[in-house]
Amino acid sequence: MWLVGIVVVLVAMAGAIGVVGQATILDARLQAGVDRAALAGADVLIGVVAGIPCEHATELLMHEGFEVLSCSLDSRSVRVEAGASYAGFDWSRRARAGVRESGHE
Repeated sequence: MWLVGIVVVLVAMAGAIGVVGQATILDARLQAGVDRAALAGADVLIGVVAGIPCEHATELLMHEGFEVLSCSLDSRSVRVEAGASYAGFDWSRRARAGVRESGHE
């Protein structure tokens, strides 16, 4: 009977490790997606690509399956926030991309 208990504990531990592993992978995908979206928006902002910065960022994140929580612009950068859900947990990640101020006029 104790062998059955050990097997149950090992299976439960393997399941928990699997859930944590999948959540970690999803979190990395989310951060990478938000980073790419901010960079795509910044490319539009500085004129490398034609279009509207937040539309590009939003389209990229939606294509990757993430929920866009916000996208905002200032004169030199794009800020993007997106969210994900897994195993009953919700979280978000943010990124900013743009042109740094050089200190020279």
